[in-house]
Amino acid sequence: MPYPVASPEHIAAFAEHGYLVVRQALPAEELDRIEAHCDLLLADKERLANDWAWDRGESKEQRSFRIVQSSPTLVWPDIAAQPYRAWLASFASALMSREMAFWYDQFLGKPPGKSAPTYWHQDEGYWGGNLFDRGITGWIPLQDVDTVNGCMHFIDGGHRDGVLTHRLVEGVQSDLLVCEVDEGRAVACPMARGDVAFHHSKTPHMSNANTGPAWRKAVTNHLQAAGTGGSGDHYPWRVKVNQATGERTVPGGSHDPGMMGGMGGPQR
Repeated sequence: MPYPVASPEHIAAFAEHGYLVVRQALPAEELDRIEAHCDLLLADKERLANDWAWDRGESKEQRSFRIVQSSPTLVWPDIAAQPYRAWLASFASALMSREMAFWYDQFLGKPPGKSAPTYWHQDEGYWGGNLFDRGITGWIPLQDVDTVNGCMHFIDGGHRDGVLTHRLVEGVQSDLLVCEVDEGRAVACPMARGDVAFHHSKTPHMSNANTGPAWRKAVTNHLQAAGTGGSGDHYPWRVKVNQATGERTVPGGSHDPGMMGGMGGPQR
């Protein structure tokens, strides 16, 4: 049934594992609307998106867009009024046992055959100490996903391991980060279209490269505890990259809104 209410079992499983897959949470017609707007981003990716795995050997004009990173908010004026947004906030609030407010979203598209992994990382590694135990993400695949085309993988119970040391991924000139994890605790999460995966901001996660025949499209929705004020108190490994200019900056300790980038695309 679409838009389920979080049950005690959901809440307990999330508290234990740090992630939760909610089966058939969104109706097909809502997913169709989301996908139609994301397709607009793909059609104009050079202007509306970043290449999150921008190869160090490529110029801006040569970017291969192995991970297309943008936001449906850029092309959907009334996105905040969509039913899935309200459901995400309600369900996330129940899982986190506090009021959670929508923060920002990202479209992450992986082309068939020439994409890159999204390496192991924690969202708090990007967001900084201001989001310490104050963030949650709802990941919405726009097609069935598995280990062939790039499903999510989580470290079971990894939200209890603290913030891990991250580093920039070698060979790329984006802000892509990676951390070392205990892969013996890794769980792959194949999902059907309509499922939604929630994970705590400390839960290490990754998705593999897309080796399937079609685009892997997903929208990741980031929520923060009400009143948090965005990211800040950043860790020393954090940089931000403006892909329009190539400028690399180290964020200071002040809070920022979580949305930036040379072409309007979000960076996390």
